Amino acid sequence: MNPTIPGDLGDITPDWLTVALESGGVSGGAIVSGYTAETIAEGAGFMNRLFRLRLDYDPGAPDLPGTIIVKLPGSDPGLREVSDRLGQHRREVRAYQVLAPNPHLPAPRCYYSGIDPITGDTVLLLEDMNHARQGDSVIGCGLDEARRALVQLARFQAGWWDSPALEGLEWLPSKAAEAGLYQAIYPGAWQSLIESAGDGMPPGLRRLGDRLRSEVPRIKSELSTSPRTIVHGDYRLDNCFFTDDALPRPSVVVVDWEFCVRGRGACDVATFISEAFPAQRRREAELALVRTYHSALMDNGVADYSFEECWRDYRLAMLEIFIFWIVTGGYCNYEGERATSYLHNTLERLDVAISDLASVGLLAR
Repeated sequence: MNPTIPGDLGDITPDWLTVALESGGVSGGAIVSGYTAETIAEGAGFMNRLFRLRLDYDPGAPDLPGTIIVKLPGSDPGLREVSDRLGQHRREVRAYQVLAPNPHLPAPRCYYSGIDPITGDTVLLLEDMNHARQGDSVIGCGLDEARRALVQLARFQAGWWDSPALEGLEWLPSKAAEAGLYQAIYPGAWQSLIESAGDGMPPGLRRLGDRLRSEVPRIKSELSTSPRTIVHGDYRLDNCFFTDDALPRPSVVVVDWEFCVRGRGACDVATFISEAFPAQRRREAELALVRTYHSALMDNGVADYSFEECWRDYRLAMLEIFIFWIVTGGYCNYEGERATSYLHNTLERLDVAISDLASVGLLAR
């Protein structure tokens, strides 16, 4: 029996958890007798609702997860409208079902996933990664962690590189296929982001944002051409969990797959590097880091993709990241201290990266 899809945490009862875990092949007949819940990632500028549940079982079940993460769509009407139009929650459920069980860029184990076909509500019950260290997009990371993240990304993307299997993923859109929706959402989201950022909006980005809507189809089209692969879509430190190399797990486990698309893999590289480093450290490290990614692609069987082409994709992707930020982040709540710091840091770093890389010059006719 499949459980109904909850609309809120209050709809998740011990009986519901028992049925969900059983249908996911997890419980082994044990009954969830109760749980306590805590909200996580609150005030972090995220679009979804995340909860950590501490489970009690009857009888005791030491081999079953003592804690799980519940992921539900956001409750804010503006955010929910954007996410429903983009189909991002449904996409993430499918990603956990189809893409996540892979050896190169794994996601947390998914204990249960479901979609309500009428309401569009979704739910994910995920492995709690509390044994690992979560990256922090505000604090940043060292070069070793960046190299690990980019090498794992390249190994994953190489397995899908211009693969005929991409066409079988009918639920996974290309970047180009989203252009119309992004253009429609853009004006209201841009104004909302301007208001949220306040004085933290760099003048250069302010001018660029006013003109970039007309360029959305072109940018997304160029980043959707062959060679294509699977792009995570939000490959940043906040979504990476680093494990000890001695553990029998890959060193980077990645969450938040709701923005995955078919497109040029360097989009993920640009997302990671632009958020992970302040301007001067990025300038010093980015060429070597992009070469690390490109070399890892070559080492894993990719051919006919020059470094020059990869570097151009990286530069153009900086504009795509700004478009993504406007459309998917325009209506987010940045009132918390951490969320505000994250917003201002990201905008400042992106502004300087776009300028340093002369990304706008790629749009010259």
